[in-house]
Amino acid sequence: MIIQRIKFVLSAGILAVSVVCHSSAETKPVITEIEKSVSTVLISIDGLSNEQLRKYKPKNLTELAKTGLSTEALLPVYPTKTFPNHLSIVTGVYPSQHGIIHNKFYDVEKNQVYSMGAAGTDPSWMKAKPIWVLAEEQGVKAASYFWPESDAELFGVRPSYYFPYHHDTPNRERTNQVIKWLELPESQKPKLITTYFSIVDSANHDFGSKSAEAIEAITEVDTIIGEFLTTLAAKNIEINLVIVSDHGMLDIDETIKLDSVIAPEAVAKLDKLVEGQTQIFINHKDCAYLNTVYQQLKNNAQERYEVYLKSEFPLHWQLDKAVSDNYVPDLIVNANPGVIFQTKHYKTAATHGYDLKDTDSMEAIFIANGVNIKHARLKKFQNIHVFALLAELTEVKIDKQPASSNIFKGALK
Repeated sequence: MIIQRIKFVLSAGILAVSVVCHSSAETKPVITEIEKSVSTVLISIDGLSNEQLRKYKPKNLTELAKTGLSTEALLPVYPTKTFPNHLSIVTGVYPSQHGIIHNKFYDVEKNQVYSMGAAGTDPSWMKAKPIWVLAEEQGVKAASYFWPESDAELFGVRPSYYFPYHHDTPNRERTNQVIKWLELPESQKPKLITTYFSIVDSANHDFGSKSAEAIEAITEVDTIIGEFLTTLAAKNIEINLVIVSDHGMLDIDETIKLDSVIAPEAVAKLDKLVEGQTQIFINHKDCAYLNTVYQQLKNNAQERYEVYLKSEFPLHWQLDKAVSDNYVPDLIVNANPGVIFQTKHYKTAATHGYDLKDTDSMEAIFIANGVNIKHARLKKFQNIHVFALLAELTEVKIDKQPASSNIFKGALK
């Protein structure tokens, strides 16, 4: 009779499996070493501003930044909205290149307005491959417990493991599932994992960026991240952790009712107007009438917003790089910091979406810490480059694009 005993020894980067067989005849132990990969976990804290990180100094995030890799600020792309920025982080390109130029926008060819998560039913909204698609195509398993459009089948691919987005899913349930994925056998374990927290963004919107509720939300997320790391340490699981936010936050000073700056009868004549709180996107084929609307909006601006025809769009908006002109509006009304547009009244205390050049309150956060990450402090950099870091850490090959790993030169082990 042969009795088999298997012993698992977890060490830095190596899972040693010792198989010791006992029988009536003397046998030698057989030792097999399986290379153990280190997974990369990407966490987004939606709406946590760089200003809030500096001011409130949440314990665990501050310690991770102090001992790992951090930056003076992570710079979001224009507009500083949730979906454009989350998707720039995971594709390495600007919104005009990945296709999601706002949380809401109109596509002339589709004759449809995009709303958040719409790629789940029509993947063609997305024009660039997220990192998890590239990973899966190259045989690297990926998992997502929420990330904008991560539950969609993009380019015929989904992450090996994912959950459809549910806003009310408890935050600890998300990190608990990440731990379960990290405990999977080597052949099943995802090498890239993304997850997402929205409570800081919600508290900021509802109560303001300096409110007790916002501070409480920041503390809650920080505590959950601390518990997550403590559990990993107890289980002797090593990872590379990358923490980002998508944008900052600014308290609102003034609300403009849309019909106070453009007459309802004028709106009715337009091909399409989409109000996105900090921007108004207008599409219209008739150039003469578009210019009439342009002048009307400029006349009513009173230094509360700027109006741009497509030929006037600032270069740093990167809208000239669009894969298709179908989803780029003909005119953009861009609110100045602290101002929002409303078609219907609703209560909100703070928001985001403003041009970063107009306010550094839109600055986001970046912190990385882990097995392959050195301690360093980087200058401010744009969030598209996080994609290149993820590719380096997961050994996923990427094509030449705006994202560059040169930002992180010397910061990786």
